[in-house]
Amino acid sequence: MRFIGILIICLLTFSVQAEIPSEYKRIIKEYKFQPDSFTFIVKNLSNKSEVIISHNEKKLFNPASLAKIISTYVAIKKLGPQFKWKSDFLHNGEIVGNALFGDVIFKGRGDATFSIAKLEESIRKIQQKGLKEINGNLILDLSYFGKISKVKSFDNDPMRAYNALPNSVVIQSNTMNFTFGVKDKILNIKSTPELDNLEIKNNVKITKGRCVDWKSKLNYRTKKNKSKTIIIFDGNYSRHCGIKEFDLTVLEDNEYFYQVFKKIWNDNGGKFDGKLEETYLPNLNWKFLYSHFSNPLSEVVRHVNKYSLNLMARNIMLTVLAEDNKPLVIETSLNDFIHSWFKKNDLLHEGIIFENGAGLSRNSVISSEQLLLLMEKIYYDPLMPEIIASFPISGIDGTLKKRMNYSSYKMSGHFKTGSIKNVSA
Repeated sequence: MRFIGILIICLLTFSVQAEIPSEYKRIIKEYKFQPDSFTFIVKNLSNKSEVIISHNEKKLFNPASLAKIISTYVAIKKLGPQFKWKSDFLHNGEIVGNALFGDVIFKGRGDATFSIAKLEESIRKIQQKGLKEINGNLILDLSYFGKISKVKSFDNDPMRAYNALPNSVVIQSNTMNFTFGVKDKILNIKSTPELDNLEIKNNVKITKGRCVDWKSKLNYRTKKNKSKTIIIFDGNYSRHCGIKEFDLTVLEDNEYFYQVFKKIWNDNGGKFDGKLEETYLPNLNWKFLYSHFSNPLSEVVRHVNKYSLNLMARNIMLTVLAEDNKPLVIETSLNDFIHSWFKKNDLLHEGIIFENGAGLSRNSVISSEQLLLLMEKIYYDPLMPEIIASFPISGIDGTLKKRMNYSSYKMSGHFKTGSIKNVSA
């Protein structure tokens, strides 16, 4: 087992000393940490005369979601806090009256915040201009990123939301929400959105036990017939759980966007029954319909770090490559890019492995010394408030809302944490 704990704390009151303070030794002894299984580094930025307190500071460990610190800071520096993702609705063919005799094209540029509500707003604005009927197909222009692997190899639960893969076209984080509730001794399962091509098969048994770790007691899988995707739930659900919900990736990303687009277009009084097409070759002759812009990057960064959103973090780093006009906008290009960026910014980079912007990796590694130097750079950067304010506040919000709630550390500062199996950061 490999563990990592990286602590970077300001305004400490240690006396100058080279060895690990007794308070630290007590904690290490209490938790029975093996000496080679963890690292930490602490530096008082308000008093440079104090010695850095550290352990295994040069050893490489898996950072888990602390990788998002790198992703968000690099993005803020490269793209600027005002950067917005642009999504274009285009068309080919001709519009005659309220009918398009041609295809609608959606050009995605990696906006991982693009929601069903934002798609509906965009469709309504297009239809308000007079276009109601589409006599053609929906073409998704995927050219902003390179071809993304569709293999979810991180763990054995590929349908969970944290495993959603990056894509230049995203809708609702490419997940569907499922609500579970017991009424009259019957378990009801409802999906949001409700799509014509999705069928829910409920084989779950209702139990009388306590509602503990309820998600682990459910099993789910999908199968397809000619016209529908069927999601099958089985396992157990306690009647004491009340109403619960969680998100799953059920449909293939592009198929999901197509089905939601089709439903919203028709539900708002339009007519569309075309097929889904995909292309990596944009056409300069396509004609403009409407553009949607995301919230600025400074706001998106807050969501990424406070709630540790993997898909957004991964799309952010691919956007950095795309906007930097890199020839290969794929995640295997990120490691070389990060090494180059660290080197240009006079930061230690030897040994770093950076597989994706989220830290969802068993192979990614960094040392606490390298991360400390990056954090120092952030601290003295004019854009520091954008990054530090994006970290969760202990006991208050984000991933720390239910942690440190009953300790003196509640509301004591901004902390970024991360965890995957056998890793705590």
